[in-house]
Amino acid sequence: MAKQQKRQEKFDVRIDTEPLTDNPFAALRPDAPAPRPTPEPPQIESSSGFRVERTRKGGLPIFLEKRPGGKSVTVIRNLSGDLEEVLTRLKKLCGAGGALKDDTIEIQGDHRPKIETYLKENAGK
Repeated sequence: MAKQQKRQEKFDVRIDTEPLTDNPFAALRPDAPAPRPTPEPPQIESSSGFRVERTRKGGLPIFLEKRPGGKSVTVIRNLSGDLEEVLTRLKKLCGAGGALKDDTIEIQGDHRPKIETYLKENAGK
């Protein structure tokens, strides 16, 4: 019996307390203003120090490789020029780590759409 009394005292909820003044669901009202738009990703200045050789079918050589342990890596092949600069810019654009191996760049994670738009805008200028 003593344990039950302690539990009742521990979980005593009082109704006579003041109501909450801050409503976390106030923004969900239908007449509430629209939420602010998400910020655009950072713009990176164009780089003119590299070229990309297209594949036989005319596409960009961007591939997704699966590594052991469930890791995925975006690989860009057939690059020439200032690859260190391109690697630095792609790592900043994607917010991920990366490595340079011969004429290929590896970026951790699946970032194919971001890399594709970057290469289309900046390659060969």
